Amino acid sequence: MNGLPSSSPPPSGLPSSGLPPSGPPAEMASWHRLHPLSPLVRTGRHLVGLGIVLLILLFANHSSGGGGNLIGDIVVVAVALVAGVISWLVTRWQVADGVLRIDTGLIRRDSRRFPLSQVQAIDVVQTGLARVLGLAELRLRMAGADSSGGRLACLRLADAERLRAQLLSMAHAPAATVGAVGSPGPPIQAGEPERPLFRVRPERLAGAIILSRTGAYAAAVIIVVALVVGLTGKPGVIAPFLAFAIGVVLSVWRQFNTEFGTVVAAAPDGLRLRSGLVQTTAETIRPGRVQAVRIVEPLIWRAFGWCRLEVDIAGPRQRRENRSEGQRLRALIPVGSRAEAEQMLGELLNVPPRPSRRAPGRARWKAPLSYHFLAWAGDDQYVAAARGRVCRKTTWIPLEKVQSIRWVQGPLQRRLGLASVRLDVAGRRVTGSIQDRDAAEAGDILARLPDQARAARARGLVR
Repeated sequence: MNGLPSSSPPPSGLPSSGLPPSGPPAEMASWHRLHPLSPLVRTGRHLVGLGIVLLILLFANHSSGGGGNLIGDIVVVAVALVAGVISWLVTRWQVADGVLRIDTGLIRRDSRRFPLSQVQAIDVVQTGLARVLGLAELRLRMAGADSSGGRLACLRLADAERLRAQLLSMAHAPAATVGAVGSPGPPIQAGEPERPLFRVRPERLAGAIILSRTGAYAAAVIIVVALVVGLTGKPGVIAPFLAFAIGVVLSVWRQFNTEFGTVVAAAPDGLRLRSGLVQTTAETIRPGRVQAVRIVEPLIWRAFGWCRLEVDIAGPRQRRENRSEGQRLRALIPVGSRAEAEQMLGELLNVPPRPSRRAPGRARWKAPLSYHFLAWAGDDQYVAAARGRVCRKTTWIPLEKVQSIRWVQGPLQRRLGLASVRLDVAGRRVTGSIQDRDAAEAGDILARLPDQARAARARGLVR
């Protein structure tokens, strides 16, 4: 079942789930429901566990001959399904006056409004079950909002993609590529196709994950489990640690599944990202929404000439089940060559400065392992800062995105005459840190940056 067209009534008298077929945005002002199979897709992640529990209960009831218990189990499952259907029936959405409105709740009504002008990005997400059914979930990323609210799960895939395009159009995204983080790049005609920028290589992604910290943890767990079982000859010994081992292995799989097939392209409405193996995600990052850019170069990766390019986007607090995903930045390049990272950096930033001003020699006493990476540079558009011990991280912060500037000086820094300056942005997952500078230099930076940031914001408003 691939969704129900809104032009014909669905079976069993259920309301339509789709959008008006390619109609004008004004038609979205009427109320619409989600797809009737939405409860099934939303609970899809629990179906395997529920099926195992039901099989165990059925087996136990069959062995004990407890027919009454079997009927009770069926009643519990039926109640759960009815609750899902009721949740679908009381959920509706509309778009009017530049605002997406989502109403839900039976006893306690919850009405949420999302101004489209505040949209940071819009994702189209498909779980494995949703892909089988031809459905997709639409997720809105709002600065400072809770991501659990801006979700339409689920719509037909074609409806979700069309709705995303209409919402971005209504949000007045500039018709340009992402040539600079804070400003549009060279104009693109509305009908112009996407311009491919990057595609991850699956074998390189697998190798990079294995050679990462997460891969090292997983390998250590597997080796320890194999050694314990081999030496004791009793597999039951590892039972108390099995949950931890499974969690580590699943974290490796989750990262591979999330970043597999990552494709980045420039389009009139911004950067378009597609990724995922089982659960796929299609995301659009509008021009001017990127708060910071970071290139990460782990020690082992540098031997192969690999690096990772991440962006920080002003976005929501994550729901509990998405917390691990929210703690990671969005990787435009999960793993790629330095040349690919430089090319993507050129698409995001307009002539970015390179960290070249090294820290003073006495900073070695405070940071002997990271001293050789400490550097910074800046101009009237960006601040670039490099740091790290065995993993080098270089961060670029657009001055027009700076929310606050902090002076930091610890006890050891005071004795050595050093200080650090930190720049905070709305994304709050990246901090531009100019570390361990001479105290006089740090004071000069702190005095100049507020005026430069103010001027950069003024230029952004003029554009």
